[in-house]
Amino acid sequence: MRSRKTLWVRFDRNDYSIPPAAVGQELTLLASDTEVRLFEGSAQIARHRRCYSQGERVTDPSHTNALLESKRAARAGALDSPLRLAVPEVETFLAAAFPRHRNTALLTTPLERLLGLYGQEALRAALREALQRGTPTLASVEYLLEKNRRQNRRRPPLPVDLADRPDLAALHVQPHDLDAYDRLSERPAEEDRLDEEPQAAEEDDDE
Repeated sequence: MRSRKTLWVRFDRNDYSIPPAAVGQELTLLASDTEVRLFEGSAQIARHRRCYSQGERVTDPSHTNALLESKRAARAGALDSPLRLAVPEVETFLAAAFPRHRNTALLTTPLERLLGLYGQEALRAALREALQRGTPTLASVEYLLEKNRRQNRRRPPLPVDLADRPDLAALHVQPHDLDAYDRLSERPAEEDRLDEEPQAAEEDDDE
């Protein structure tokens, strides 16, 4: 079974907690008449008394404590960063992103990049909207930033990311004098006179 993006897995209409590091991983659940055990590979990661009620949540305090510590570490990492100072909403966003993103410190670099591309106000608005939607993910923030940019008819953000095409980073295009293009579009005076002569001949015939 694969655990969901929460601290609990469902078995027989009840929820059993797992360590934060196991969220989203492939797990094996073994149940007896008295207990429920969970394994990641061959390692046992959780052990609970079996519950025969419905809709109960059986929690190991060490699992929730580990979750809280991870959230504190994520917030502390961004507390004094330029990102946190410019966008205070990032602290709430990182807390909500866990445990979907177990290492929320990895989110700060992409968010800093988005701050540079879209600006402070746009990123703050996108984070607030993502939290309101219940989608605290990087993909959601990027989507909202682009949607708001298109709605406001703003130009695409720069610089362009050329990480996948480093050969284009040194590309230089030689600009040309635009007067040359204007001259190409101009018709020579001789052509204008040639166009007028048949018309004049036709007028003579009519007379």
